[in-house]
Amino acid sequence: MVRLVRRVPVPGWIRRSVRSWLDAHYVRRVDHKNDIRDSLWEIKVVARELAELRAEVERLNARVAKIAPDQARMARWDDAHRLAVETASAMDRILQNEVLLWQAVDRVESAAAGDAGREAVRDGIR
Repeated sequence: MVRLVRRVPVPGWIRRSVRSWLDAHYVRRVDHKNDIRDSLWEIKVVARELAELRAEVERLNARVAKIAPDQARMARWDDAHRLAVETASAMDRILQNEVLLWQAVDRVESAAAGDAGREAVRDGIR
């Protein structure tokens, strides 16, 4: 199969607009390679930082393992946790009761408004 290639003179402004459109919609190969190179460099940096963090975590874990908390401190922590849980449950009950109280107030107000409306209608009929 023989392909004929013909060159047609194209005005410069059309050539520039087509090239700018292509550049805007597609990534050039050089830019793509640069992006890949930058991404690989970032991955290496993150890998180094991750290795440093893992080493520091191991160092801290080893240091914590050497320090055993005394029983008095553990008892205070347990007591503080128990008090925090009791306080949270008490506050939850208080807030639930407050919601119930305001719902009752709203029902009483709506009932009073309904009674007043019915009396006005009854007075208007007589």
